[in-house]
Amino acid sequence: MKIKYLRLLDKYLGFLFCAALRIAKHFGKTINFFDIRKTDRILIIKFWGFGSVILAFDFFQSIRKKFPNAYICALTLKENSKIFKITGLFDEVVDIDIDNLFNFTLNIIKIIFLLRKKSFDVSFDLEFTSRFSAIVSCLVNAKKRIGFQYEGIWRGDCFTDLLHFQENKRLKDSYAKMIHFVNKDGDVLSAPLKLDIEKQQEKYVDNLLEKESLVNISPIVGMNINASELCLFRRWPKEYFVVLAEELIKAYSSDIIFIGSSGDFRYVDETIGLIADERRKKVHNFAGRISLIQLVYLISKLNLFITNDSGPLHLAVFLKIPTISFFGPETPLIYGPNEGLHTVFYKNLSCSPCMRIRNYKHARCNNNQSCLKQIQPSEVLNEIRRKGIL
Repeated sequence: MKIKYLRLLDKYLGFLFCAALRIAKHFGKTINFFDIRKTDRILIIKFWGFGSVILAFDFFQSIRKKFPNAYICALTLKENSKIFKITGLFDEVVDIDIDNLFNFTLNIIKIIFLLRKKSFDVSFDLEFTSRFSAIVSCLVNAKKRIGFQYEGIWRGDCFTDLLHFQENKRLKDSYAKMIHFVNKDGDVLSAPLKLDIEKQQEKYVDNLLEKESLVNISPIVGMNINASELCLFRRWPKEYFVVLAEELIKAYSSDIIFIGSSGDFRYVDETIGLIADERRKKVHNFAGRISLIQLVYLISKLNLFITNDSGPLHLAVFLKIPTISFFGPETPLIYGPNEGLHTVFYKNLSCSPCMRIRNYKHARCNNNQSCLKQIQPSEVLNEIRRKGIL
């Protein structure tokens, strides 16, 4: 199923389900609070956006440290399940396949019954607009159900504890606040998280780098010119990426690796085709050639990662690889990295951001993508030189 259709179902059908659950709750039993210190079964729900999953890593780790002996289960989409698993923090990861509506419906019913039998003490819903996740949280029926409240998006009475979501705070900070519901003394400090990537996945990437003559080569710059199908106009113009790639090759003799999914291959290949012939031998198209887990290892090999506002940005930030990112339709206040190793380009025009939580991130550009077109390749190159990144 296309994600845009799922969002429509979530918005309208989800509203009806939330209303039905509210009526059912009115005639049902009152939920009793319990002693959080006795928590030993925890469910974490996070469906959309693997970038948001990465931003929740600190939250996951803090929960595990707070409850080291607890059974902690994650519920997510199939496409994100491997990201949860490589953290090594979960006892079980349950995933949902959304490719087919009929199978999805049967699968979610089965999963809800399965999770209800586990009698969770606490559930955390890390979505902030999804009615679907709120409904699932309610039906699984953990004793304490923690979720976000966002003004203008009603999610029924599915939670026992609500945290007001603020658009002027980074998502990582919002997740950290959820910890206070189970740890009144404050955040749980934790050591840096090491991702558990299988050796065969690393070996595949190493072999690919060797095949492309990229072993013991520096600098290597990664470029992500793609964006989720939810909002393709988050893409910085491909012509700008071409100019920047040529300048980096000329100034630093950089090798450039373009990444992307198999669905991005054509767009990436067209972009590479615009690069001057004499520079193209330093350019490598990895779109569709590596998995998400292999991408984690690949990014760790880069000297710099240049990207649109998308999930791979958060991978690079987590791996402490210097990044340059482009924001326009969406605000970096929520998803942008802190300064230091990372540079965010954002013009903050009067029409920005047009992708808001309140409109379910469904927006159309009425300003010819000016928010991104005003970010010139020369600005980016000057910033690279100023910071001495390469």
